[in-house]
Amino acid sequence: IIGAGSAGNVLATRLTEDPNTSVLLLEAGGPDYRFDFRTQMPAALAFPLQGKRYNWAYETEPEPFMNNRRMECGRGKGLGGSSLINGMCYIRGNALDLDNWAQEPGLENWSYLDCLPYYRKAETRDVGENDYHG
Repeated sequence: IIGAGSAGNVLATRLTEDPNTSVLLLEAGGPDYRFDFRTQMPAALAFPLQGKRYNWAYETEPEPFMNNRRMECGRGKGLGGSSLINGMCYIRGNALDLDNWAQEPGLENWSYLDCLPYYRKAETRDVGENDYHG
């Protein structure tokens, strides 16, 4: 698996649940340095975006409606991928969007209620679980 971001880590973990499966997970960036406030403190959100230790710092093509300026597109580099630089923010997809997708052929299992168990599995609430949060 190329990339130890959120999806790569989850995929590697799920694949290794089968004892007959070997998995190699490759990540170009390094670890997040546990005591580096830039990745451990929500209020420090802007810091990981500066420099290239945690950020690939891709740029867009020149944008014609912005006087041909390029925009930086922050993408995380390191264990956790872009979750390393997301300021520890998490927002679920909109329930109406999920329900609308579920109306499309082949996406019937993508309704909000179908996805809810997976959202709950991905969460850990400090104040405890309820019907909608893990």
